[in-house]
Amino acid sequence: LTLEITRIFKAPRDRVFKAWSTPQHLSAWWGPKGFSLPEHDFNVVEGGEWRVVMGAPSGSQHIVSGVFKEISPTDRMVFTWGWTIEGTRSHESTVTVTFEDVQAGTKVHLHQAMLTSKADRDGHQDGWNGTFDNLQDFLDGKPREIRTTDTPS
Repeated sequence: LTLEITRIFKAPRDRVFKAWSTPQHLSAWWGPKGFSLPEHDFNVVEGGEWRVVMGAPSGSQHIVSGVFKEISPTDRMVFTWGWTIEGTRSHESTVTVTFEDVQAGTKVHLHQAMLTSKADRDGHQDGWNGTFDNLQDFLDGKPREIRTTDTPS
């Protein structure tokens, strides 16, 4: 199964791409809305590895990692995505993100391929939508929202 998400960000393409390709920027917005990022390592070069620990509002931690397969500055990036569950790396999917100038700013299209089920796809869709909300907040200069309970704000 695949997941497709397209969002328009009110910022120039070079700035949006920099948010995706600069480790200190990534750590400021990566992850679903309300989650913290207590651990993160982004080596944003082709062949570079990345790994994050996302802290859920409930207190649980979620580990995901992968490898950057392609980095085409301001145009496109491709990376693998795999969860680590109880010390074991799960099925790997591939994420392709493209960046395009539009009148309102930058159109970002995310395509995640090789998801294992509808529930897997739906979970990733919720996560990416919240992550994109965080990215817009970051681009707008707003601080990251971190919740300490599962209750929506």
